Amino acid sequence: MSAEGDENLDNDGAADLLSDIARELTQRILELLVHPRGHEYDDEEICELFVRIEMLFALHDRQMLSSAPEPQELRTLIESYFARWEAYHRKNSHEPPAARRASMIETFRQLLRISIEKSEQPISWVRVELDPATMSEEERAHHEAMLRILE
Repeated sequence: MSAEGDENLDNDGAADLLSDIARELTQRILELLVHPRGHEYDDEEICELFVRIEMLFALHDRQMLSSAPEPQELRTLIESYFARWEAYHRKNSHEPPAARRASMIETFRQLLRISIEKSEQPISWVRVELDPATMSEEERAHHEAMLRILE
């Protein structure tokens, strides 16, 4: 069963797809933060990392982001990533570029802020009244058990 509203994203399918997209973006961002070459300025993974983070920001800005990375895991991965990025530059006999460093810090702060915000967002349940006459015995038993839990 699906519900459709007046706007492009006012339907169950769109909500499901946006949730899948957010989950995929989050998973890939976490993978890129630990990628062995993801901190190298001339590697495609660093480009992909920041493009995906910006995509996550765009979803958040339009209130279309349903999930984000877990804050503590993200904090740990960012610290490790940033240390590798700085070490990579120093290994190549130069200091990390100051402007790029500042930009990355701001990007990671914003990502962490969104992560914290999403982790603290209350979950709301919507009670759905189903017609027991249309349910199988198994569905009815499951439905009744869920109603007991929610009461």
